[in-house]
Amino acid sequence: MRRWSFWLWLAALAVPVSVLISLQIDLSAGPSIGGGGYDLGPFIYSWLLMLTTGTWTVCTFIAALAYRDKEARKKALILTAIGCLTFLIALQVYGRNLS
Repeated sequence: MRRWSFWLWLAALAVPVSVLISLQIDLSAGPSIGGGGYDLGPFIYSWLLMLTTGTWTVCTFIAALAYRDKEARKKALILTAIGCLTFLIALQVYGRNLS
């Protein structure tokens, strides 16, 4: 795994995660438009966040198993650890929105 490939994998996690987290920030203090009192946004964005980080982590683990080079395998396992940590932090922060 080349250096740019490592950063490309990391960007493939960072961009969707940052977008999904930014979509969950509620800046309006008032009720929603149309008078509806139930907002599905946090529920959907939290599930998408969990699915994105989980799928990305599994893909990096499969890539680590596929690499024959020890250095590339080590970098892929580091990416897997980053994905696991991201998944656990997101689960801790947004887990209440999943039900």
